[in-house]
Amino acid sequence: MNAPDADFIIIGSGPAGVSAAFPLIAAGRRVLMLDAGNDGGPQEENRSVRVLGSDLESLRADDGSSPKLQTPAARGILEPFRRQSGISGDGFMPIGSLARGGLSNIWGAQVSYLDAEDIADWPIDIASLQRSYEHVAKRIGISRNAVVAAHATGEPVLALGATAAHVLHRHHTATPADGSFRLYPAINAILSQARPGRAACDLRGDCLYGCPSGAIYNSRQDLALLRQSPHFRLLDNMRAVSLIRNAGWTVETADGSSFSAPRIILAAGVLGTAGLLADLLPMNEQGLRLLNSPTLAIPLLSPARLLRPATPTHSLAQLGLSLHYGGGASDYVTGAIYEVGSLPAQSFINRMPLGRKAGRAAFETIASSLLVATIYYPGDQSRSYIHRNAATGQRLTVRGGFAEGFGLRAEALKKALRREWKRLGLIQLPGASLAEPGIDAHFAGTLPMGATGAFGTSPDGELNHHPGLHIVDGSVIPDLSSKYITMTIMANADRIAHRLAETEAKPAL
Repeated sequence: MNAPDADFIIIGSGPAGVSAAFPLIAAGRRVLMLDAGNDGGPQEENRSVRVLGSDLESLRADDGSSPKLQTPAARGILEPFRRQSGISGDGFMPIGSLARGGLSNIWGAQVSYLDAEDIADWPIDIASLQRSYEHVAKRIGISRNAVVAAHATGEPVLALGATAAHVLHRHHTATPADGSFRLYPAINAILSQARPGRAACDLRGDCLYGCPSGAIYNSRQDLALLRQSPHFRLLDNMRAVSLIRNAGWTVETADGSSFSAPRIILAAGVLGTAGLLADLLPMNEQGLRLLNSPTLAIPLLSPARLLRPATPTHSLAQLGLSLHYGGGASDYVTGAIYEVGSLPAQSFINRMPLGRKAGRAAFETIASSLLVATIYYPGDQSRSYIHRNAATGQRLTVRGGFAEGFGLRAEALKKALRREWKRLGLIQLPGASLAEPGIDAHFAGTLPMGATGAFGTSPDGELNHHPGLHIVDGSVIPDLSSKYITMTIMANADRIAHRLAETEAKPAL
């Protein structure tokens, strides 16, 4: 019998995968990471190509998705997954990545933390999650936005755009209707101070085009550090296609290779993990429940900022917001406010009832006074399921939808927000829209920790009925609040890996 290739095989190099790798190699475990991508990142440094694309992809007709999903960088990440994953959508946009670094190549980088109320029904305690939040935050680099150049502690911060700063000032000075609405400078995984191998943000607004400075956290950046360990090995272009149970587990890849280990850690993203487990899960007609965050996009105009000059800033979230709409602990939405002037102009020009030339002139005139708010509902307002669909030649299909009565709740939310926009001196423009399910890419809950039966996992992410098979991506998050989920996925992966490092006996050398 051949010796196993590693103590743990991690599938996927995204934020969850690297977060699981660090505690294991620190404990001396041999880790093999299989990744469908490779080291070949964007080679073209010419800004016009990064913005427009080598085939002018940015000028294509608007497909209604988020502006960040229409950039050349995003198209290059998402399209291979759509072609190769065998996962289709029915009223749902199936988003995933086979690229080195996963979806951290195109994530919004906004950071949120869950509290004790958010995880009240989880089979873990808040203290363990908070410890892992601290581990992850220290590693990835986090900065706050601010009106001034430094925090009260003297730590550098990132400058707010002028329109965002104006709105925040109005929030602090105008009398609120009640305490249900909060507005605050956003916290993002972006550097305000350089680190080895990564420059500080230069405020050029290139965030959606690959961040050439490396200021925005990308899990690719962690791989250089992981590779310094003799306990870590990374193999390129190894797209896992099946898992086989034997004395331990064997992973087979698309090129016909196979690798074995006593334990496998799946970090392929919720949809990628579902695809790998499709033959191991007894999916019935109802399918596998998938939580995602219904998303509203709302354009806003600040008349006070019309024809005022813009200030250099990044194109990530400028402000964060939250609004409670009920008495329950999870009855709140969160969101972010972006300055439109730092977002891809073509996405907005294409939606104007004008010709391209006139649309660009109009956009450039008012762009500095425009904002976009994105609002996320909790996952219990979604009704999406993953189905096996062999008859069409697709392995899986995701059917998207919303909870019963969600349309009325969404309209009530818009009405409540209009009151807040008015208080902030903002005009809500026509065009507020509810995004197609899936565009949010906030996926969770397919294989929740603490659930019983074939679709449940243990607090250590081990799949019920399949010992040695652990999951650390969003699949195991039991419920989805409206908060941004990536930071929690990374922290939970770190927590699980620490548990495995502590409880699994180190093999004799």
